[in-house]
Amino acid sequence: MNTSTQPSTQPSTQPSTQPSTQPSTQPSTKSFFNQGMVFVFGSLLAGMFGAFLALSLSGTPAGATRMLPADLGPADALILSGKDGNVTLTNEDGRLAWSDSPSSRAYSIACVYIDPILKGILSGERFATERSKFDEEAKVQGQEFERKSKNLQEKYPDLKQGDPSFESARGEFKALQGEYEKWLTALQRVQSKHMAEQVEKAYAELIAAVDIVAERKKIDYVYRFVPPAQAFESSELASAMMQVQARTFLRSPSSTDISEDVIKELGLPAAP
Repeated sequence: MNTSTQPSTQPSTQPSTQPSTQPSTQPSTKSFFNQGMVFVFGSLLAGMFGAFLALSLSGTPAGATRMLPADLGPADALILSGKDGNVTLTNEDGRLAWSDSPSSRAYSIACVYIDPILKGILSGERFATERSKFDEEAKVQGQEFERKSKNLQEKYPDLKQGDPSFESARGEFKALQGEYEKWLTALQRVQSKHMAEQVEKAYAELIAAVDIVAERKKIDYVYRFVPPAQAFESSELASAMMQVQARTFLRSPSSTDISEDVIKELGLPAAP
């Protein structure tokens, strides 16, 4: 039996109870966890930096337009603050209101150049036929006076002052002239009345068309006006002053002029 105390050169098959000083080649669970935290934190940091960069460049956070509603409200009122107190805006019968007073409303307005429209209506066949009938009756009556005057001229040919029938002839001519002047005055009065009636009818048709257009366009007030750039039609002072006064607006947006819409509603030819 060999009792030598020299160390054996054979490797031991018994497990060693001493801790190993060699580094382990197996991955650590804690190392994986730490690496995952670093990755997540890095992703969050990158996302925050990207959002901050987008905000800096555009002034609006990414996706903010999707977060805001398309409309504000509905709301019963909107309160606007001011140095003289608050103003409460409400909806009264579809109009913006800022107090309980019926006059404190926001009304929409428009304007119509009525002169060419009224002339267009009055030149229509119906009104022209009425005037033609009236003119024909007046023409017949005027021809009767011409006939009477011609008869007197034939009755007293080459009449000279001092003739025996001079005074009688002058009396008859004077009577006929008085009768004619009386008829002409009455005719002018009737003719004026007839034209006034036609203007009133044409105006009623104009108003009816304006009402239709205003209802369709949701317009509250419609002013009659003359475009400021419209040329004056008279060189007389009185007429010129009247045309100045007829120009309601010294300036107005072209979008408020609904004259063409009214013309179409009446079926009139387009304004030149």
